[in-house]
Amino acid sequence: MVRFLIFIIQLFILVFLTSYLITNSFEVIFEIKELQYSFSSNILLFFTIIFFVFFIFIQTIYFRSRYNLNKYFLSKKSKNLKKGYSYFEEAMIALSNKDNRGAISANNKMKKYLGNNVSLGLLLDAEIYKHEKKFEKLQLVHEEMIKNKNTASLGYKGLMENNLKNQDYHHAFIYGEKLFELNPNIEKIYPTLINIIGKTKNWNQLILLTNKAYNNKIINLETSNKNISIAYYEISKIKKYSEPKEANKLIQKAIKLNFFFPPFIKTHLEILLNLENSAQLRKTIKRYWKNSPNSSLRSVISDFCKENKLDDLESIESITSSNKQEIESKKLLLEFAIINANWSLARENVSGLINNNPDREICKFMALLELGENNDKQKSDAWYLRAENAKLDNIWVCQVTNETQTKWTSVSNSGYFNSLEWMQPKMLSSKILN
Repeated sequence: MVRFLIFIIQLFILVFLTSYLITNSFEVIFEIKELQYSFSSNILLFFTIIFFVFFIFIQTIYFRSRYNLNKYFLSKKSKNLKKGYSYFEEAMIALSNKDNRGAISANNKMKKYLGNNVSLGLLLDAEIYKHEKKFEKLQLVHEEMIKNKNTASLGYKGLMENNLKNQDYHHAFIYGEKLFELNPNIEKIYPTLINIIGKTKNWNQLILLTNKAYNNKIINLETSNKNISIAYYEISKIKKYSEPKEANKLIQKAIKLNFFFPPFIKTHLEILLNLENSAQLRKTIKRYWKNSPNSSLRSVISDFCKENKLDDLESIESITSSNKQEIESKKLLLEFAIINANWSLARENVSGLINNNPDREICKFMALLELGENNDKQKSDAWYLRAENAKLDNIWVCQVTNETQTKWTSVSNSGYFNSLEWMQPKMLSSKILN
C-alpha cells in the first residue's frame, strides 16, 4: 500500500511537470566566454522525464529485491524455529526419560537454531541441572532467569525453593515476596509465604501480605481476619512488658478479629495483670467466661488463675456466677473446689457430669475427690483405671502432622503456621496418656 502511494505521487509530479513545461515552452539562452548557446525548454523536459523514469525503475528493482530477500530470510528463520522447537521437545522428552546426556545434546542443538530465544534455553538449563542435582549451577540459572521478563517468575520461584531447602528463610521470603508481586495467583504462594513468616517472626509483613492476598481475592475474609489477628497477637506479646498499653490495644484488635479465641484471651489477661489493674482483670475474666464458656477457655482461665494466685473459690464462683449450670462452669468449679479441698462444693458440681461413659477429665476429678475426701485409694485407683479407657480430653492437634501439644502457638511444634485445632486426638500415644 505504501509503495503504491509513493508511485502515484511520483506519477502525479511527472505529469504535472510535463504538462507545465509543454504549455509554457521557452528558449533557454546562456553564454560561455564569448560564445552564446540556446536550446528549447522541451529538451530540459525530456531529460527530466528520463531521470524520473530511471528513478522509478531503480526503485522498483530495490523494492522487489528487498521483498525477495525478506521472504528468503523469513523462510530461513521459520525453518530454524521449527528445528529449534523440535530439539526443545526432544530435550524435554529426554529429561522425562531421565536421559540427561540426550537432553544436554538436544539443548545444545536447540541453542544453535534459537540463539536469540534465551527463555527456552534457560528453562532447559534449569531442568537439566535440577535432574543432575547441580544446585550451584541451578542457582546461577535462576539468577539469570530473573533478569528476563519471560522467565522472571520461574527464577524467583526457583530461588525461593532453593533457599527454603537451605533453611535460609530470610532470602526465601525476599524472593517469594517478589514472586507474589509478579503473580499473586501462583498456586500455594501465599501459604508458603506465611509459613516462612512463621519462621522469621516478621509479623508486620504478615499483615501487609494478608491484605494484598485478600484484595486479590486469593483468601476469604475469615482467613484474612484470622491471619491478621495472629500478627496482632504476636506483636502484642513482644510489647507486653515494654509497651503494655500498646500491647493491650493490639490484643483487643486480635480478639475482635478472631472472636473470643482463648489463647488470645490468656495474653490479654496477662497484659492486664502487668498493668496492675486487678479490678479490670476480674471483670474481663468474668465477661469472657459469660460470653463463651468452652473447654479451651476453661483451660486458659484455669492455668491463668493457678499461675497468678487467683485460685480462691470466691474468685472462681464470681467468674461462673452468670452461668453456673453450664457444664464447663461446673467443671471449672469442680476443679478449684478440689484444689481448695471444698468437698461439698465438689460433690455438688460433679453431680450431673457422671454418666455411663464419663470423659477422662471427669474420671480424674473423681479419682482426686475420692482420695482427698475419703482417703479411699482403692476407689481412686479404680477411677484412674477407668480414665485410661475413657474418651480423650480435647487438646491442640496439628492438622498437618496430627501431633499434639498442650498449649496453642501460632506456629505448631511441627513447624506449620496456624495449623492447631482444639479437638480430641485421632490416635493415642504415650505422650497423651501421660
